[in-house]
Amino acid sequence: MAESLARLLARVAFAARLPARRRLESNLARLDTAAAPSQIRSRAARTFEEFGVVVADFLRLGSTSAAALQASVVVHGAAHLATARAAGRGCLLVSSPCGGWVWGAALLADRGAAVRLLARPHASGAVERFFRERRARWGVAALDCAHGWTEPAAALRRGDWLALMTDRAVPGLHGSVCAWAATLARRTGAIVLPVAMTRLADGRQAMWCERPLEPSHELELALGAVLRRQLARAGEQWFAFAPLPEGLA
Repeated sequence: MAESLARLLARVAFAARLPARRRLESNLARLDTAAAPSQIRSRAARTFEEFGVVVADFLRLGSTSAAALQASVVVHGAAHLATARAAGRGCLLVSSPCGGWVWGAALLADRGAAVRLLARPHASGAVERFFRERRARWGVAALDCAHGWTEPAAALRRGDWLALMTDRAVPGLHGSVCAWAATLARRTGAIVLPVAMTRLADGRQAMWCERPLEPSHELELALGAVLRRQLARAGEQWFAFAPLPEGLA
């Protein structure tokens, strides 16, 4: 019933032509330049529905037990996740806003990682407090990306796991977010773990972990390839409701 209601509300929101719809359609058109406008609209409508279901999942996460959380997430590439943990240093989680990414952060925190999200605070103070309280239940904290390098670098040097969306803008940054992430990894010596989430048809979440990457001057190109793979896997679960950052082709 919750999923059906979420999809209904998403269809209403899509029909209301919210600004998020216009931005999503623009981003989808950039991703698939050969698609007709009608195809873009159809995909955007389905993406709205998928996002509605993910929001319902996020609300459900507040009353989910640790055992249920572990059972609800299927990890692909568990060996890569184990390699990142065995490195014993800060880890930069490079992802995209796909599927139930908060479930992924909660899973990693429940397994002992100090997970921090690099995120811009919500415009509504009440909504931001709700988000923080819901994430804090699982030990996940957010860092304000408005402070530039200082807080993210300090978190990585402490050995924390810092999650960054490579297709979201960083305030004051000009150019590729992948380049910023690569420079951050090189400055701190952090290992880079590409990871993405997708929601499965049975309601579970899938976490896709790729081979960890070491800091290098080729890291920006490697992260660009990771982003393309993540978006190809996400299908209609790429929640690109914000303008793409400058420099992201």
